[in-house]
Amino acid sequence: KDSLSYSCNLQPHSSYLRWMGLPIGEVSAFVPSSVFLTQMAHVTRAKNSNPVMCLSWTPGGRRLLTGNQEGEFTLWDGINFSFELIMSAHDNSFRCMAWSHNNNYLLTSDAGGNIKYWSPSIAPVQSIDSHNGQPIHALSFSPSDTKFVSCGDDATVRIWDWAQRKEEFELKGHGWDVKTVQWHPRSSVICSGSKDNLVKLWDPRSGLLLSTLYGHKNTVTKVAWNDNGNWLLTASRDQLIKLYDIRAMRELCSLKGHHKEVTSIAWHPLYESVFASGGMDGTLLYWNIGPKGTEEPAARVPFAHDMAIWDMKWHPAGHALATGSNDRQTKFWARNRLGSTIGLDDEDEDEEAAEIHSAEMELGNHVGIVIGRRGATIISMQRATGTKMHVDQVRKVLQIEGTLKQISSVKKRVGALLERVSNDNEQRPGGVGPG
Repeated sequence: KDSLSYSCNLQPHSSYLRWMGLPIGEVSAFVPSSVFLTQMAHVTRAKNSNPVMCLSWTPGGRRLLTGNQEGEFTLWDGINFSFELIMSAHDNSFRCMAWSHNNNYLLTSDAGGNIKYWSPSIAPVQSIDSHNGQPIHALSFSPSDTKFVSCGDDATVRIWDWAQRKEEFELKGHGWDVKTVQWHPRSSVICSGSKDNLVKLWDPRSGLLLSTLYGHKNTVTKVAWNDNGNWLLTASRDQLIKLYDIRAMRELCSLKGHHKEVTSIAWHPLYESVFASGGMDGTLLYWNIGPKGTEEPAARVPFAHDMAIWDMKWHPAGHALATGSNDRQTKFWARNRLGSTIGLDDEDEDEEAAEIHSAEMELGNHVGIVIGRRGATIISMQRATGTKMHVDQVRKVLQIEGTLKQISSVKKRVGALLERVSNDNEQRPGGVGPG
């Protein structure tokens, strides 16, 4: 009896601990809301700021690398979000950056048809000129990292040998600029999307066209394979996101949630049914399309950025999302604080909350800034918020009609715009306020 109780209480040797898994009952089920990151953790803006065209986490997620319109790399600390480094990388505006699967090399491209190889320490290794000097919008590695694919405004998709740095195939079939391309995560299939509204699937071994998808009615801006290898996500200027099951070559669903063209999409690295999308109007949406999901956005951040979200990347651990925008800012998004409902739909919203109200906001000497050039600023805010807005230039006030929630959002947005203008005037040497 003593020997039996002793043997039952024996602890395994430390070298065998890695083989001990948790009991099934201890493994918690996936909670989708835990990855709807609607709380802005930090916003960064470099001193000589330019629109952020692309970004990527370094291997391991310790730092975030961004590429701007001036062809400069900016390195940010991924933990405390502090600025670390800025360096010149390309002579033209950045367009794309992609890490190899083994994390040994980084590829970047620019608006002048140049592709560069970089080491993990961000040291230049090789430079290639291609696509007849046209912008190269996307790069993607093959599963084995021995090949990579590029696409550009010369209406071609090109396959390259990584080691020899030579072009193997030039895939022609699109009738206009090719805006996006991605290699399948495990198979010899390449997907490309173009300004001709088409999504095409290619065989990289023979260079032959496999199939064409005709789902969109405007430019296809992004394509993204799910890590399961079965789902293909496509985004377009027709404001739609479409999900295809590539095994049956059929459309699973068409997702409507953006009010302007969709400019970026990214699958969650851990949960296969969750992805995020960004729009031309700066809206950030989260979706869950699994068995318990829906075709409506699961969470929404209406004014995540003031302008188009050009690129977004999840942290490798899935707990943070980085977005880069035309408003020159890079933002880090995290999970909501306990009790917060930011971005989440309120099911208990009653009829009183949907009642239309009127409100006014004093603009002072900033009337012209709120109206914008040819009314562009106020028109974009009306579209984004769903409100009716009018500027009384005699009284210098902004008149708003909408629900209380919409009016509050407009006031926050206009307040942030005026504050940013005031700060810019104060920082300008010898600067004075408007008027």
